[in-house]
Amino acid sequence: MRVAMSSYAFNNEGGIERASYELALRMADRIDLTLVSAKIDPLPQPPLRWHRVPMAPSPGFALPVTYSAAASRSIRALDVDIVHNQGGCATRVQDVITAHSCHRAWWEMKFRNGEALRAIANPFHHAVLQVEQRNYRPGRFRRAIAVSPSVARELTQYYGADPGRITVIPNAVDVRRFQPADAPAIRAKVRARHGYGDDEVVLLFVGKEFRRKGLAAVIDALPLLPPAARLLVVGGDDPRPFRAQAAALGVGDRIVFTGHSPVVEEYFQAGDVFVFPTIYEAFGLVMLEAAAAGLPVVATPLGVAEEMIENGRNGALIERDGASIAAAVAPLVADRDLRRRMGEEARADASAYTSWEAVAQRTLDVYAEVAEEKLRTRSAA
Repeated sequence: MRVAMSSYAFNNEGGIERASYELALRMADRIDLTLVSAKIDPLPQPPLRWHRVPMAPSPGFALPVTYSAAASRSIRALDVDIVHNQGGCATRVQDVITAHSCHRAWWEMKFRNGEALRAIANPFHHAVLQVEQRNYRPGRFRRAIAVSPSVARELTQYYGADPGRITVIPNAVDVRRFQPADAPAIRAKVRARHGYGDDEVVLLFVGKEFRRKGLAAVIDALPLLPPAARLLVVGGDDPRPFRAQAAALGVGDRIVFTGHSPVVEEYFQAGDVFVFPTIYEAFGLVMLEAAAAGLPVVATPLGVAEEMIENGRNGALIERDGASIAAAVAPLVADRDLRRRMGEEARADASAYTSWEAVAQRTLDVYAEVAEEKLRTRSAA
């Protein structure tokens, strides 16, 4: 079976990009798979192939539309049986599309939370909604894969998608990747790189959308925590407004921004507590990865956090404000044994989730259904 899997980027940092790459790596020796994208990091190894989408430079807010147009033209040159789109930057040619989120549901949430003006003023969201509306409406796909039951419901609620054509396949976590045998050495190396002493407690934040993921709220919590609490921010977003916020609060020297990292798993080893006050999350793979690395997870009750986190056992559910975060994190900063116990519980819970191999098999089952349906359609014609 020849499959083209499309995403604007495949990498080891972003949520959608990382999940898509994890899946592709598990299927590369089972089907003839070509990755269609504008960017890949790291480059794929055979038998996995990269079909690079040539794109003219464009403003970031237009990427959903410009990538969709460029990839749609480019993908027609491939001789494949199935086209599988990943996420919102989807080609116009598709058989299967994975809904890692529903942007329309996020949009409605912004209105409910009084943040409508910022959403309306940002043209990126209009571009995503335009592509999303086109790709999820009835008749535009043979099968949709939703990463959670809530996303499946949102596709039906907002776009009238047929529930019978939606399969829920949650993301997984590669526990081996986040539980390396040399974890203590990695921890020492990364902490030394950033000047952290053994008595300092590193609050880890990983994400490339700082505003949506709630970084401002984490910074608001820092002045309310002991000086030993430090914040390590991993992700490729613009740090300037958050540096200014931290400076105004007098905690600028307690925050390190690393930028994008192709080895993000090393930072999970360096952290002590994972903090993630996101405003919308369809799944939140990064929370599962933090738990797999043995970190207590402090997060808003969205995505996987809602069902995974138990207050006081493996982490804490919080509101999206500095006071709530500080109240949950302060006991962990003060008590090393508490951090260890809760981290061990989080690790055990993450290990109980499905594997990427299982996700790959369920995805291949969807491909088989689509291939059979396409064959029946051709025969009838």
